[in-house]
Amino acid sequence: MTEKKPPILFQEEHPASVALLECWGNLLQYKGDRAELRRCKNLHELQKTSAYQRNYWKLINEFKNAKEIPNGEQIAIIIALSAYINDNKTVYEEDGEKKTDFFGYQISRGEKPKLSEIRFRRLLKINDREKLFRYLIQVIRLLEKKVNLLDLLRIAFFWGDKIKIELAYKYYEKANL
Repeated sequence: MTEKKPPILFQEEHPASVALLECWGNLLQYKGDRAELRRCKNLHELQKTSAYQRNYWKLINEFKNAKEIPNGEQIAIIIALSAYINDNKTVYEEDGEKKTDFFGYQISRGEKPKLSEIRFRRLLKINDREKLFRYLIQVIRLLEKKVNLLDLLRIAFFWGDKIKIELAYKYYEKANL
């Protein structure tokens, strides 16, 4: 008999992911909260807003239950980026087959990648979460605000060498360079 493994953080079935999707849905519905988050120039300013605080307290317990206690910047960047995404694009079609549309695929797929190789390499050089936040906002706009929400938030949350390598594999797998 096979045991079902518990879902990993940022998989759709995980309680923290369910809470994140719910918060994102609320941001789509309550445009005032969304606007308040988008007006913030940095993550520190963002953490002082009422819209952020409401979402923070909804999410923090789910993350604690997952034994992944985020620092202030980690939770701030995922709430902030959620305010910029209009469509949670999780699936694409290739050769008549539906496949998971990872963020790395979204920025590289097509006749000409949405994110050029030079810009992609610039993204990989970022080490500061504040700079990552500003850069990812630009990328979200390049993707017409249609992004795999949980995958992007996972990348922003765990940003580091391991994520950069994983992102590079996905980017170059689909890039038409």
